[in-house]
Amino acid sequence: MSGQADTNLKKNYLPVFEEYPEVTGFFSLKDGAVEGSPYNNPEMFRRLGLEDAVRIWPTQIHETRVAVIRQGDVDAAKANFDPGNQNPDDCSPAIIIPDTDGTITNRKNVLLTTVHADCLAVFCYDPVKEAIGLCHAGWRGTCAGIAMEMVEKMEEEYGCDPEDLQIYIGPGISQCCFEAGMEVAEAFAENWTFAEDYITRTPGDVANGKCHIDIKGINQEQLELMGIPTEQIRVSEHCTCCEPELFCSYRREGGTYMRMGGGLCMKEK
Repeated sequence: MSGQADTNLKKNYLPVFEEYPEVTGFFSLKDGAVEGSPYNNPEMFRRLGLEDAVRIWPTQIHETRVAVIRQGDVDAAKANFDPGNQNPDDCSPAIIIPDTDGTITNRKNVLLTTVHADCLAVFCYDPVKEAIGLCHAGWRGTCAGIAMEMVEKMEEEYGCDPEDLQIYIGPGISQCCFEAGMEVAEAFAENWTFAEDYITRTPGDVANGKCHIDIKGINQEQLELMGIPTEQIRVSEHCTCCEPELFCSYRREGGTYMRMGGGLCMKEK
């Protein structure tokens, strides 16, 4: 698995795709988390120059629906936005999309968002077709191929070539901490012939009917199967579960209402 050191830690977020100045991407740290969903952190948005962006808020359900954000959606959100009736912190329009775990767009000044407390954020940018995608990939979404669905949708909508895509698989629960029942391993094995390469079973695991699964690695291999070059897929080495100083973790905390956010936006030129 290719890795990314995440050496440029900011105060409350990790930058994503910094080498592309026309794109602003981030994954918030614990200090940038919000309570519940959606991810609405006005301080973060202002800090990143995103306070005027149209915010996209998918209602995540751990499945594979990917929504396309078109110009008509943006225009409608702006037309229906009344700053006088909003919370002072809600300084730009927002679009709530039910039952969705991924979004894509080729519109500028549109902020795609996701929320996380162990599940992965998979960021995608096509600098050739000028399109972006962001999805929420927990184990269920990963097993069903949510990241692949996002890439397929970008191919269909924008004519994206997988060889042009840049991918960042963000912080999330790593194999060291993702203990799961054997039924989860069986679900992965049924869907993906390579899944066993990312599942380990220690003697203790076997005795307890458990295993450990590398969902980051599975997402990477799925994306490579789509034709994305390995060197264009960067994978965070951070584990949200075993780094309590940096991240919220649903598993470590036995359930938490705090959610970190992923965000991706193309700027107006």
